[in-house]
Amino acid sequence: MNVHLLRSPELKIETYRNVLHLLQQFPGPMHFLACEEDDLDFNDEVKDKIWLNKKKFEKATIIRDQLNESYSLKSTSLSEIEFPYTEKSKTWEQLFGECYQYRKLKELPSDDIVVLLTDVGNDLNWFGSVAPSMKDFFIQTSNWEHYFGNTIDIRFPIAYEVIIWVMRFYMFSDRAAIWEGVHKKPIGCIMDFCEDKSQIILKMRTADVCESCMNKIVQRDISPLYSRQFFDILDGIRNSMTFRGRASLLQQPSRIEIRGIMKRLFFVDLGGLELLLNPKEKSVYLLFLNHKDGIQISHLPDYKEDLEQLYRQFSNQSDLDLINRSIAVLINPLENNCNEVISRINRKIKNAVGDSLYDFYCIKGERGEKKMIKLDREMIVWV
Repeated sequence: MNVHLLRSPELKIETYRNVLHLLQQFPGPMHFLACEEDDLDFNDEVKDKIWLNKKKFEKATIIRDQLNESYSLKSTSLSEIEFPYTEKSKTWEQLFGECYQYRKLKELPSDDIVVLLTDVGNDLNWFGSVAPSMKDFFIQTSNWEHYFGNTIDIRFPIAYEVIIWVMRFYMFSDRAAIWEGVHKKPIGCIMDFCEDKSQIILKMRTADVCESCMNKIVQRDISPLYSRQFFDILDGIRNSMTFRGRASLLQQPSRIEIRGIMKRLFFVDLGGLELLLNPKEKSVYLLFLNHKDGIQISHLPDYKEDLEQLYRQFSNQSDLDLINRSIAVLINPLENNCNEVISRINRKIKNAVGDSLYDFYCIKGERGEKKMIKLDREMIVWV
């Protein structure tokens, strides 16, 4: 089964890639594939939706033959949003239409699944949903900080919603069956509906499956290979969130895995999060990783050959003269280029791992003194 993850233009490419990589870590019959979004003409018709208060913002609208019964619990979110709050919004039909357009453009097999990841809200204010075909889905990727606080790694709730909706494809025959099967009142099961959207906190932290839903998996005769992959992903997300939450208290950094000839850097214990650096940034970072006792910026000319070798390895620039000139600027003590590069690296690290783990991985040192990376080199694995 192929699951195509489609990126809406407003979603940051870094977030998209990290969600994709997180899901791809778990082997099984489901294959999570990157889309080719440049070929797609997205629907630009969006409306401004104004949320007057927090209570309405956290309320999902129920769709039935008649809109009658509702369920609501007290919110416990960590709100950083100020109300009234204006959000860009599309209809479900627009969002599913973008999935269908991609499906048609790429002539996808009818059994393939398409999941649109979008920062744009939706008219019924759901975290995600499925089209009547049961093959096209959308997941809203924005506002997760409102529910989990600013330290949340948003890859986790986004990937969680992706796998939950794909599970529903296997567990239920149609949308009506999904509505009958989800829990209207939360019980800490992955199939909680979360009409009060703040209930997503309990749902994600437990990542549990109740006996009724377990029986549904058995009754639908879902292949154990699919079930195993479902639960591997859910457990992986929960474990990564737990590790990140406790890391500050325990002063426990994640291992870094450096992979392949291009030396891609991954935080293994943070769900395999990749640190995305450009060729010059990666060259500088690896230079400091290779010298645990640190390097004075004024002494960088002593490492010119090392930097040139690293930069040649990572750059797609074939002109050696241009590479050499770029490194010459980097190591020139009269230029500020190296400090600018280090600032960019450190900013990307903070965005990736958060404040609690930042000090382990950043390049820092007093002015005029050696700069170094604090991380114990036993936490680095080269593969």
